[in-house]
Amino acid sequence: QITMAARHPTSILVYNGPGCHEECRTFLHHALMSAVDRNQHSVQDITPQQVLEGSWMETSVLIVFGGGYDLGFESALGKEGANQIRRFVDSGGSYLGICAGAYWACDYIEFDKRGPLEVTGERFLKFYPGLCIGPAFPGFQYDSKAGVHAVPIRYKETVTFDAYMDGGGFFKPYKQSVIDQTVGAVDKSDTETNMVKSELHLNESPSDRDYQPASCDLDVLGPRRRSLVVDTLGKYSSLVETDSTAIVKCKVGDGMVILSGVHVEFPAQLLLQENVYLKPWLPQFLRSEDTRLFVFKDILAQLGVQV
Repeated sequence: QITMAARHPTSILVYNGPGCHEECRTFLHHALMSAVDRNQHSVQDITPQQVLEGSWMETSVLIVFGGGYDLGFESALGKEGANQIRRFVDSGGSYLGICAGAYWACDYIEFDKRGPLEVTGERFLKFYPGLCIGPAFPGFQYDSKAGVHAVPIRYKETVTFDAYMDGGGFFKPYKQSVIDQTVGAVDKSDTETNMVKSELHLNESPSDRDYQPASCDLDVLGPRRRSLVVDTLGKYSSLVETDSTAIVKCKVGDGMVILSGVHVEFPAQLLLQENVYLKPWLPQFLRSEDTRLFVFKDILAQLGVQV
């Protein structure tokens, strides 16, 4: 088992492969290069083949999956790729999932359930012991900014800003789970074995009934290590309390995971585009830019990155 102390990791890796949206990847690179201490870290792409090969674990502090579509991640990486990423985090690495990267890292996702864009199902990473349900705000369309919103976020209870939202979800623990807001607290449920039962019907999910976890068969460093929700970092201020969790932090083995339904990484200056759907929101993004950058840097620092 590789430990953080043995690795002295410095690299920050951005997934580039099926499922990755090119504009999101470009913005993510720009945001990371602007936020991190470049004397301490390099920012590089990582392909599905490299994820599967695994040598990156020894030199990396963080792997990031941004916007796009999570079925692409699933098809390119599958269980083997998820195991590699899970092994990295178990051993002390960090994972940041934004929008599609956040959906993919949950135990189960519900996207546009019973709608024309429906994607529902179990996922392999299982960093969050519950569901990601979305879109949290209406209007999402692939290859369009018609569903973009500037949504008010309350971060760590005291910081407020308007964040870029386009199809992201909210996080919901399983019914028997209790999330304690105190950092370091454990999830009261047996999240170690959260798996969706194979007999679930096509349109039935853990949110439809009292869900009972089944056993997990992922092969990660022998016995599976628990995923614990340790903090709700951000909430959607305009949604009802039960659907308000926007940014979550999870402890996984020796590593840390942060998942965000909103694009905390999108720099406002890159949004100055002649787009009819973006224009109404630009003043809010520009007013929130300093706070957005503060939040993004704070998230990175919690994931072991020097900013």
